[in-house]
Amino acid sequence: MVPRMTHLDTGKPMIENSDRGITLAKPLAWSMLVAIIGAVWFGASTIAGLTSATQGVTSAIAVMQASNGQIEGRVRALENNASRQDARFDGLKQSLDEVKSQQRETNELLRKILQGDKR
Repeated sequence: MVPRMTHLDTGKPMIENSDRGITLAKPLAWSMLVAIIGAVWFGASTIAGLTSATQGVTSAIAVMQASNGQIEGRVRALENNASRQDARFDGLKQSLDEVKSQQRETNELLRKILQGDKR
C-alpha cells in the first residue's frame, strides 16, 4: 500500500476524496498555483525572447539581401569590364600578329637583298 502524503503541520492528507469531490490542502493548492503561474510566465518570456530574436534575424536577412544585390551589381559591372578588356586584348593580339608577320616578310626581303639574290 502507498503511504498517504500528509501536510507536515496538521497531519491531514494533502489530497482527499470527499463527498465534494477531490479536494486539495491549501499549501498544495498554493504550490500548484504558483508553479502554474511560474510556468506560464516563463513560457511567455521565452516566446517574447524568441519573437524578438526572430525579428532581429529577419532584419539581418533583409540587410544581407540588400547588400547581396549591391554586390551582384558590382560583379556584373566587373564582368562587363573584363569582357571589354578581353575584346581589346584580342584586337591588340591580332594587330601584333600582323606586325610580326609583316616584320618577318621584311626581314626575309632584307636577307635576300643582303645575300645578293637577284630576281
